Amino acid sequence: MAYGRVALVGAGPGHPGLLTERARQLIEQADVVVYDRLVSPRLLLHAKANATLLYAGKAPGCHALAQRDIEAMLIDMARDHALVVRLKGGDPLVFGRGAEEAAALRAAGVPFELVPGITSAVAVPAFAGIPVTLRGVSRSFAVATGHAGDGLRAEVEALARAETLVLLMGVAEWPAIAEALVAQGVAEDTPAAMIQWGTRAKMRTIRATVATLAAEAKRHRIGSPAVIVVGHVAADASLGAWFESMPRFGERHLVLASTMREALQQAERLEADGAEVLAYSWDRARSARTNDLDAALSALSGSKAPGFAFQTSLGVELWGCAVSRAGIDLRQLAGVRLAALDGYVAQALGDRGLRPDARSLGEIARMPVDVWFVEAMGGERDVELEAALRASGAEVRPLAMLGPRLTPAVSGRWQPFVRTLEDVIAEWMADGPFQAWALGDPALVRPLARELSLGDIPLRRADRFGLAAAEAVCGA
Repeated sequence: MAYGRVALVGAGPGHPGLLTERARQLIEQADVVVYDRLVSPRLLLHAKANATLLYAGKAPGCHALAQRDIEAMLIDMARDHALVVRLKGGDPLVFGRGAEEAAALRAAGVPFELVPGITSAVAVPAFAGIPVTLRGVSRSFAVATGHAGDGLRAEVEALARAETLVLLMGVAEWPAIAEALVAQGVAEDTPAAMIQWGTRAKMRTIRATVATLAAEAKRHRIGSPAVIVVGHVAADASLGAWFESMPRFGERHLVLASTMREALQQAERLEADGAEVLAYSWDRARSARTNDLDAALSALSGSKAPGFAFQTSLGVELWGCAVSRAGIDLRQLAGVRLAALDGYVAQALGDRGLRPDARSLGEIARMPVDVWFVEAMGGERDVELEAALRASGAEVRPLAMLGPRLTPAVSGRWQPFVRTLEDVIAEWMADGPFQAWALGDPALVRPLARELSLGDIPLRRADRFGLAAAEAVCGA
């Protein structure tokens, strides 16, 4: 039997800037993404619109799937798909059971690829301002799992000699581990730190000692997932709380846009200042419909003077694809009028070397056009716009460019683990307060807000985040 390829990919500790280039490429190409609980939902925005998302998360004492079931899932998915990405928090070979999954794939004859990720053992302390090595303080560090079932107790004697000890998945066992370390000669006043949700907007750090860390964690309600650092580096303050000092640290933003590409560009601006961002877009919520567009372009050779009125940059993209698909030379469009009803739309046309003929309802009404083909985003027609165009004497034909997007089908055994992007966003929204923003006219993405059940949460234009002044003016 021929199998597709499985990529065992390290997602890093959560911050999107710590995702490797190879990891991002594979997520973008994947037909199936099997992801863990510790994978930041932001990284799933790189998946293509028709990719299947399968949740295989594990929380302490609560596993969505047993390890052998996860391995069976990967093998089953590889039977039907060219590329399956197994996305794992941190590095897949650092307490990520990636070696077990690779061995199972190899035994089944499934080709696989291993993509290392930035391990939380180093990145999380760094984001908390703690170096795992420091000249004159610590020349080496040891990394261990805190799971009681993984033989940690037997290794405590060796770990107690480490200049810096980093424990992953050790919150529940920390009181017993601390007691064992002290019994092996580690001083009770040795500095120690615990960092929860490192590199994420909800990151919290406490610094204490081996003797007091458990009580401090309980007092501050610090729980899993967390990284524990033991050693004198945990008391070093030379790096400061650099991440928590960023201007937007702790902020959470949901960006709604016509295309995910636009949304991710906006997300990167916010993330550069420390914010956490998720996004939803028309091109992820719907699939493209080409019938109306193809019919409109085929009628261009008629006697009527045509025009296309675009409300979103996605409409421009779909129109451009239809022009290319029809084999139309752009020089043949000299008599076609183009209207951009938002600054983002004008920019999308400009990216294709096209300048809009009209930028407002008044300019549209004065265009010498016999028939306007008007983008109806998400199947919803702008009655006010159509009325204004008809008042000018032109015929108005709405273009339905989007249709429903079906959830990819998987075998019945794995169906309970299928997640949609809406599911991922809903879980993220339930995790804490956030602000919602629209790229372009909020009215055009409000249906997306309703699908996400945003309710009374206000939806504002995202231009306030510092887009170029010209764009802000054009989009007003």
